[in-house]
Amino acid sequence: MTTTTGGAPAAGATGGPAAGPAGGTGGTPGGAGAGPAAPPGAAPPVTGDGAQGAPGGAGATGATGGTGEPPRSGPGSAPFEATGQMGEGSLRHDRLRNAFANVQGDVVGGNKYIQLVGGTQKRLRPLSPLLEERVRFAYEEPPGLADAREALFSRHLLILRGAPGYGKTAMAVRLLQGMGAPTKYHLDSDVDFASLAEHLERGGEGIERGVCFLLDQPSDIASLRGEVYEKVQGALALAGAWLVITVAGTGVTDGELLTAVVEVTEPPDQRGIVAAHLRWRLGDAVRDRILALAEIGKLLDELLSGDPACRQAADLAAAISEEYETGQLDPERIKERRARLDDEDFDIWVEGLKEPAVRSLALALAVLNGLPQEYIASAARSLRERLEDDRPHVLMAAPGGEPPRLKDPFAAPRRTQLTRLRARDTAKEDGEPGRALEYKDPSYPPRVLRHAWAQYEIQAELLDWLAELVVDPAEEVRVYAAAALGVLAAESYTFLCDRVFHRWAGSESPYRRDAVAYALQVASDEPWIAERTNVLVEGWFADRGRPYAQATAARVHGMGEDLERAVAALDRLTVVDRAAVAVAVGRSFTDLLARDSDGTGLVLRTLHARSSDHRGRPTALLAFLIVAAQLVVEREEWGTGGTVESWPALLHLAHHREELRGPFVALWREALNQADFGGEAQQVLRNWAALAERDPALREMFQLMVGAVAYGDPRTGRILRRCAADWTDPEELAPLPLTAAVVNAQLDLERV
Repeated sequence: MTTTTGGAPAAGATGGPAAGPAGGTGGTPGGAGAGPAAPPGAAPPVTGDGAQGAPGGAGATGATGGTGEPPRSGPGSAPFEATGQMGEGSLRHDRLRNAFANVQGDVVGGNKYIQLVGGTQKRLRPLSPLLEERVRFAYEEPPGLADAREALFSRHLLILRGAPGYGKTAMAVRLLQGMGAPTKYHLDSDVDFASLAEHLERGGEGIERGVCFLLDQPSDIASLRGEVYEKVQGALALAGAWLVITVAGTGVTDGELLTAVVEVTEPPDQRGIVAAHLRWRLGDAVRDRILALAEIGKLLDELLSGDPACRQAADLAAAISEEYETGQLDPERIKERRARLDDEDFDIWVEGLKEPAVRSLALALAVLNGLPQEYIASAARSLRERLEDDRPHVLMAAPGGEPPRLKDPFAAPRRTQLTRLRARDTAKEDGEPGRALEYKDPSYPPRVLRHAWAQYEIQAELLDWLAELVVDPAEEVRVYAAAALGVLAAESYTFLCDRVFHRWAGSESPYRRDAVAYALQVASDEPWIAERTNVLVEGWFADRGRPYAQATAARVHGMGEDLERAVAALDRLTVVDRAAVAVAVGRSFTDLLARDSDGTGLVLRTLHARSSDHRGRPTALLAFLIVAAQLVVEREEWGTGGTVESWPALLHLAHHREELRGPFVALWREALNQADFGGEAQQVLRNWAALAERDPALREMFQLMVGAVAYGDPRTGRILRRCAADWTDPEELAPLPLTAAVVNAQLDLERV
């Protein structure tokens, strides 16, 4: 932290206060957990939620604990568990972002990109992996493709113009694949070209460089005039990006755009397309045998005799291959199958998954899409056990005398199941050994969930299954399951409120309360639901007789998009004297700042102001400690070099933003001096010190913070010395000698 010249040093400077001591100077010295006497007028301690039998500490970890009133602080309490989860808020933010992206069906790989188009926010949809796969492995290249690729590479923007059925979309995808970009987006047809150019010129706000865009049949191609084209092309070139637009034969109306137009005039070789797709699906040998059959030749003559249609030829190949896999090649059945493929590809596919084991895996994959295969397999098995027919069976030995098996876990290997599910396995994140599973098309997870919910009478089984997943030991599983519950709530909001949300909102389990908040956030994308959710949450918020419902309301506000409104609501809840509410408020402040660190000043000022009110002081200080513990940044993000290390986000922000230092230092001083959560304050401080022990740059920052917090306050200095002594105690299993040394050196300078 820097030092100011003249007067008192800045908050983070050696020997400089940001605010006067908040905890008083009287009383006896003691450690952070020693429990100094509360100042006059202090609030009574935040109590546990024994009225409903909620375990204070177990609540943070989902346990139910024993009987009687839970401890209000210290080991085993909810506040102690929450403040001991170093970096958990930042991890939770990433998991929630990935889970919400999964059920929104438009983002791959966990990153959520937002594009401002025409004055509204729209998510960038990745190009369908299924479409990419078909083009990559089954594309019949037309004449002139090489020239078109060269033109795109040099201009960054290309317009493919041609009649319907000439394969413009597949050609566009093939051209974009040739650019070597790892990320490709499918723009909405109502894109505003001028806004797109401005967005790219601003650096994309999350769009990485070198991406590709496909714009298929834009609804307002007439708005792409010469001057706008030049602007978009220049922005694409600066961003190292490429855009291919497909239009009908009369789509371009400005002569200045003709230099970007490539005419698609050659009719496609429809038989070649069928052959290419059959080769991709079945291999060369099987393809050759099928095409040599006289009845298949007649079928191709009949169905491919009309106007050119690349998509219909590809669908015909899919129908032939799927019919072949059934063991038959009936031309009439192929015709029926192809006719259905035109409009009902998804329904035909999902309804063809008839076995309970495959359907259970499809649903588990829809809920946990992208997670490690172990989680998905476990969830699939749990659902299958709920859906299997449990009536008595008559068993007969197989012809060879083998004993029959009702449940055979070796019936089909995973790779075979993934092929049927149009899914794939991928490497786990961060280099972890093992594999994860995901649908190739990111739109499938919510579609599979909605189909199962609406088409079959398994609502009770699905809700029972999701109720199990939202209390799973793995947080990733919990948040993904809650997001899936939000998809179902968007379809049956009143039903879910009656059966799930009202009951879970008053649950002792914080996992169930979190699930309500996450599900409502997903479902509230629908304005009708958002309006009713606001009324629902207001009722929970004001119900003083149900503190768990108030805690749920706090978690819902932690998901809010309006930062000021959410902070104001959480501020009002600080006067509720319940541990579950206090922890929920702290976790919700953490979630808000994990999404938008620009709100740190507002949150710190709000907590500091509330800490001067005896009614809200305990909750405000606990909330500060939870944010301090759970919010971290990676040092690489701040250009410090070296290996990736987690740094306390509040410490880093206060070090670099002068306006944060006052409330930051004052809150730390009050947290260390107050009686209610002294053990929690000591725990967070030790966790920060442990991070500083292995990082010299962070250790220097930590030392300056200690000087600011102890400046002019002997009592706080004595507490900090005792903490440092604990870190080097002979019986300490993980001593922190380096951090303890800099703390004592700083306190010696302060003469405290």
